[in-house]
Amino acid sequence: MKEPEESSTKHVAERLKWLKEYYDLSTKELASSVGASYTQMANWENGTQRLSLKGALAINDTYGTSLDFLFIGRVEALPQKIAKAWTSRPRESSSNKSSDSPVE
Repeated sequence: MKEPEESSTKHVAERLKWLKEYYDLSTKELASSVGASYTQMANWENGTQRLSLKGALAINDTYGTSLDFLFIGRVEALPQKIAKAWTSRPRESSSNKSSDSPVE
């Protein structure tokens, strides 16, 4: 079974980087706050390793995100303030349609 595009390691990494920027954290600070090593967090952010379920749950508990957001880009389960910030973020290219925007 083929992995959906929005759940690719690259897209998960993009959401992690955005979350780090949203909370104005360094990689080291984000890693420390969720009990991960700097190397592990850097690997997740760079897409060289897939975000673990344990890591995602720690991020959810600490920052109020959702597994659906982290793994598949679904914003509906996010708190309204975070969802609004995500949907209004600058994007690299307007021609790239993504499921990371809310369903109307």
